[in-house]
Amino acid sequence: MTFQKAMDGGWGPALFLLLAFLLRATALPPLAIDGVTPDLVLAVVVMAALRQGAWRGAIYGLLGGLLEDIATGRLLGMHALGLMLAGAAVGLLRRKLYPDPWFVPLLGVFLGLLIQQIVVAATFALAHFGVHDFPFLALIEYIYTAPFAYIIRPVFYRPEAPA
Repeated sequence: MTFQKAMDGGWGPALFLLLAFLLRATALPPLAIDGVTPDLVLAVVVMAALRQGAWRGAIYGLLGGLLEDIATGRLLGMHALGLMLAGAAVGLLRRKLYPDPWFVPLLGVFLGLLIQQIVVAATFALAHFGVHDFPFLALIEYIYTAPFAYIIRPVFYRPEAPA
């Protein structure tokens, strides 16, 4: 099996998703600014959705979100719903944004982070947890996450048009 076939199947992106989660949970906390670390899971979900479409983007978002929900120990499903919707939305834009211009990863991460943060903020508000500095923290997370989407872009990008 070639690398490109692995990335078109389910195992390649799923392994990248697991690696991104493990890196975010273990190696990146010392780099946090106000408790915010780069969301590598979101970057992988966005790039996988751009490669494989809305359905697979939603599945990877659901899996990555469940990993984050289990790790944080808060409300189960909060990150899963946000990342699932983000993966689906970015996957729907896939055909409209091809061929891959330079701004697609930036736009995908922005859209995905916006959707995820709205779902998380709404869940916190409904659960009466309280949210503070939401726009500031989301901006820091975007600035941190967008470069990682470019770092992993060569792994996920394929030059032929999507099917």
